[in-house]
Amino acid sequence: MAKVTKKSGLSLAAMALAAVGVLCLPRVTHGGGTQPPITIQSDSDFFGCECVFSGTGTKTDPYVIGPLTINGVSGTAVSIDGTNLTRSFRLFNLTIAGKNADTSFGIFLNHINASGTQDIVAEVTGVQTSIQTVGVGITVENSSYVTLDGGGANPKGPGIAAQGAGTINRAVSGSIDVENSSHITVSGWQMSASGASPEPNWITLDPGVQYWGVGGVRLFGVRQSTLDHNAANNCTSVSFSLFSSSTNVVSNNTADYPFTTNLLITDGSSYNLVIGNQFTTGDFFNYLVADPLPGSSTLSTYGPSHDNVLSGNFSGVSGPTGTETHSNIVPAFMGGVIVLNGTYNNQIINNTITGNLGWAQAVPDASARIGVAAYPPLLHCNVTASEGGGGVGNLNGNVWSGNVGFHAIDPCIPEQ
Repeated sequence: MAKVTKKSGLSLAAMALAAVGVLCLPRVTHGGGTQPPITIQSDSDFFGCECVFSGTGTKTDPYVIGPLTINGVSGTAVSIDGTNLTRSFRLFNLTIAGKNADTSFGIFLNHINASGTQDIVAEVTGVQTSIQTVGVGITVENSSYVTLDGGGANPKGPGIAAQGAGTINRAVSGSIDVENSSHITVSGWQMSASGASPEPNWITLDPGVQYWGVGGVRLFGVRQSTLDHNAANNCTSVSFSLFSSSTNVVSNNTADYPFTTNLLITDGSSYNLVIGNQFTTGDFFNYLVADPLPGSSTLSTYGPSHDNVLSGNFSGVSGPTGTETHSNIVPAFMGGVIVLNGTYNNQIINNTITGNLGWAQAVPDASARIGVAAYPPLLHCNVTASEGGGGVGNLNGNVWSGNVGFHAIDPCIPEQ
């Protein structure tokens, strides 16, 4: 047997390690090309997709998928199920175009870090990300510690900066839908002309997308997450919605021209902080904190909404078009900031409001097209329902303080 010197032994070891390294890396693409839909359900799928541009799959060096283009999507462009994943990934500067079908998805992430700990890094990033004409742009379900960063956060104020951001446009139901998840960050996206215009259920505030669509960003069953520095324009019927979602932060976003409202907090959504947002125009409201009416199935299922804080926000002019008023689809409660029905212990403080500041309760009307009394006239201080906060005599514990700029205030609300 030939004698192996120390030097040759090191060379063999190095060769062995190099061989292992080659075997452990997925096939690398050079990016920029057109790609068929991607499905990843295990670590081995990173090897066969021919979609990884760089990275080793560690937390500090995730697999980078993109830049690449996926056109003509009728199902899901990128689907990643994290149930069996141990490798980290970043979806970077993807260009995705669908066929304008409401059953299609741009990016679908499911069971990512489902244990509630950050076992892997999972990101969707890039100012050149473009998703359009799909049913929903990005969906995150049953996940935690996922970052969706369009890269456009404005460092000098709310919304996105002039140099651009990742875009999600003309999504049939809406741009970003997050469900049953926690520790999700959504930041720096431009979302335009996304979402349907259904007729909401004002009695039960049913969270089903058939009543609201996804709109700009929809949270359902979401905890400890952040929506920050996004811009939503014409994202009907809601720019940002929180259903059964608590301890979240909605900050420094801008929004305009939704069919109903720029922000909806309802169905057991509590302890959320809404701060520094600039919502300029909404058809019926800019900010709506609401409970379903007493006796509704949604109230018994999700419980009341309470202890939300809206502070330091701007609310511009809100109000329906003449066509909407003549069509009897405008509820008799509307304004810049409205607290509706029995929700309690909410704080509406130190906001600038150009419009009504109101506290009201929906009045069922079976003969009305929208199921409740329609505008005109407006309802003022007609609340009889209370889920807490010391009761109606104590304004359900709701606090309005330090708000400025409004042109009308309900007589039951203290002078500001």
